[in-house]
Amino acid sequence: MFIRLILMILFLTVTAWAEDNSDDLFNFSKKQEESLVVKVVASDLIVLEDGRRVRLIGIESAGAVPRPYVKLDEKGRPVEEPVEPTISLQEQALTYAQDLLENKKVRLEYDVDATDPSGYQLAYVYLPDGRMANTELLRMGFVKLRIIPPNVKFENKLDLAYQEAKREKRGLEGE
Repeated sequence: MFIRLILMILFLTVTAWAEDNSDDLFNFSKKQEESLVVKVVASDLIVLEDGRRVRLIGIESAGAVPRPYVKLDEKGRPVEEPVEPTISLQEQALTYAQDLLENKKVRLEYDVDATDPSGYQLAYVYLPDGRMANTELLRMGFVKLRIIPPNVKFENKLDLAYQEAKREKRGLEGE
């Protein structure tokens, strides 16, 4: 009888604790939210309407958009050179990411680590049509695959998009 009483008290305590902490343990809605993207800083970094900066999980930008080299004459004045009609891959990636994400209401889904060492939030970003922006950028070859444990929830999905870009020789994989 005494053991039953102890077990019943233990059960009620655990149940009450679980109800008090249900938001953290059993309700995964905090792992997702919606927000408006107001700016794309890089192909893997966005700014939300509340000012938060979010880095897309599983991908890494190919680098900053290169600044054009300005040739100077002997007096230090810029020399106008004919403009080449080529657009760097980094510029293409940024433009694609901007078209894909800016001014869009997106759904953010978090993984195990919600922030990186720099303080940026980490998320999988879903477009209004349900596609994941992380995989779309990989599929087009505009970003590098970069899986950092413990954020491996969609590792296979991201890798498939990367393999498609590689197979089709798109973007970084086509260089």
